[in-house]
Amino acid sequence: MKLNFFYAYLKERFPFINMGLFAILFLTVFFVSSDTYESDKPFGLQELFGVTAVISFFFRLRVFDEIKDYQIDIHNHPHRILQSGKIQLKSLIVISVIGVFLEVFWSFWMNISALFCWLLAFSYTLLMRYEFFVPVFLKKHLLLYAITHLLVMPFIILWVWSAYAPVEANQSLILLALLSMLGGFAFEIARKIHSSAAERPTVDSYSKSLGYSISIMSVLLILLINLLVQYRLLFLLTPAWWSYLLIGLLFVFITIQYIQALLKPEEMQLRKIEKFVSLSMLLSFVLVILEVNF
Repeated sequence: MKLNFFYAYLKERFPFINMGLFAILFLTVFFVSSDTYESDKPFGLQELFGVTAVISFFFRLRVFDEIKDYQIDIHNHPHRILQSGKIQLKSLIVISVIGVFLEVFWSFWMNISALFCWLLAFSYTLLMRYEFFVPVFLKKHLLLYAITHLLVMPFIILWVWSAYAPVEANQSLILLALLSMLGGFAFEIARKIHSSAAERPTVDSYSKSLGYSISIMSVLLILLINLLVQYRLLFLLTPAWWSYLLIGLLFVFITIQYIQALLKPEEMQLRKIEKFVSLSMLLSFVLVILEVNF
């Protein structure tokens, strides 16, 4: 495997901005768990390994998707690095297996609880890999497919949380799990909403399966619920007033943009809104980190 092709693959399918988001996800759980249980553990070598382990976990999810969709992507996306043969699927699998050892090492290094929670999360991803053994059924129900796959997020949150805090019915833990899942759900739908002119017969989209208007309203509803969850979590952290204002204004802005897209569907506009939905997910975690530390 040539490193330049692997780098090109990462840029295309697992970009560094995504890695940054996964690192922020780790940091959010680390700081909230520390704040909840009044721990003064500093960020150190264990946390660097933890960030890497979480990124590795998400990379394996990407590889699982590549395995599942390889044949259809050859038809739909022949220009991609993997589908064009510049990098081999087996090379990605080897890297993901190495990542498993890293994740196990970090989990064991932290405590037995973290190792057990990692095993739960890993086991769930294996079910995802085989599409819960009902692939034909799930692919006919795109929304259900997304929900079953996004449920991995609470498992990942629990895994990181268990490395630093007791695994119990804690309100902050539950809110973090909801925040991660709802943000991911909104983005998942937003990135698969297209104008009628941009729809492709062989590519699934929510605008086709649910309808264009319903898809947009679904994103806004999920973002609204996510906003309420965010407000509750911030309330527990006693934040500054501007935190509430900032995420509230972003929600209003996205809503206005989607209303314009409803009145005049344009693919370029939808892709721009998709980026703002992604930004709202990123901002929700960054604000939590800022409120805990400043």
